[in-house]
Order: sequence, then structure tokens, then C-alpha cells
Amino acid sequence: MENAVTWIFDAVRLVSGGLALFGIRAAYVVFFASSVLYFPVRTGFHFNPQPCEAWVTGSLALYSLTNVPHILLFTVFFVMSSAQLSGRWRLAFAAAATLAMGVFVELGEGLTATGHCRLRDLIPDSAGALIGAALVIGWERIRIGRPRIGAMRGW
Repeated sequence: MENAVTWIFDAVRLVSGGLALFGIRAAYVVFFASSVLYFPVRTGFHFNPQPCEAWVTGSLALYSLTNVPHILLFTVFFVMSSAQLSGRWRLAFAAAATLAMGVFVELGEGLTATGHCRLRDLIPDSAGALIGAALVIGWERIRIGRPRIGAMRGW
């Protein structure tokens, strides 16, 4: 039964995430909420809090940039978040939402002991946000056809 619930939950996240990429705000809310609840649902809401690793050294920071799945997932999440708004603060909102999601993931891992709660995992999440910002800005330049970033709609 638990596997079926997890499978259904994953399907909801996949569908709502895909729809959120097209700017559907209700789908974004469903995706965000279901992502925050992912770890508790996965463990049947059995909590086993573990301490988070809060230290980050230079070598660990560089090593964390090899976490390609985090980078890719948070790149997509940034693009999904930026699709929700238009205007001057859209990219700032997307960056804040991306970092908030990264914090929620780490807290979820720490509360349920289903992963490793590490502060340094926010580094690849931030890298994903930067890549997402580059993709969004590049797409806007191509779509609008203007040579300057400041010339984009809403800037």
C-alpha cells in the first residue's frame, strides 16, 4: 500500500510540475506542496529527526557541485517558478522559491532520516537556480528578439 501511495504521489508531482512549467499557478501550488510533503509521505509520516551537517569547507563546496541530479532538478524548478510571474521581480521570486525548496528538501531529509540533511546541498541547488536564470534570460532574448537584458518585458 505504501508503494502505491508513493507512486501516486510521484505521478501527481510529475503532472503538476509539467503543467506548472506552462505557468499554471494551481499546478505550481500543488507541485510545491507535494514536494514539501514528499519525504513525510515516503516514510508514512514516521519522523526520525537527524542532525543536519551545517559545516561547509571549500573542498566540500566544490564536491557538492558534482551533484548533477540536484543541479538539474533545481534548474527545472527555477524555470517553473519563473513561469508563474512576469515583471521585474520574477527572477528574484524564482530564486527565492528555489532556495526555499532546497531548504525544505534538506529539512525533510533531516526530519525523516531518508537522506542526508546537509547545508552544502544548497550549493548545487543555487547552481541550478543560476543555470535556470541563464536559460530564462536566454529564452526571453530569443523570444523577444532584443539584444539587451534590460530590454526584456517588465524590466
